[in-house]
Amino acid sequence: MKRVGKLLHVTPSGGVGRFEVEPKMGQPVFDRSGQRIGNIIDIFGPIQRPYVKIKPASGVELEKLVGRYLYA
Repeated sequence: MKRVGKLLHVTPSGGVGRFEVEPKMGQPVFDRSGQRIGNIIDIFGPIQRPYVKIKPASGVELEKLVGRYLYA
């Protein structure tokens, strides 16, 4: 797995992260331990370091992952 960004905050509809690499719609996102935390449902912002909206996987509490790195 490769480190791709960081989870910045959580909204009522999912989490918002900032990626260091080009994301893809529907791409699965993982935490440091390799557990799938969700999928990318939106991409926005600057091309070099885009923001992504992540729809959490069932049972995942994104609040506990704020400030941590994301992997793909």
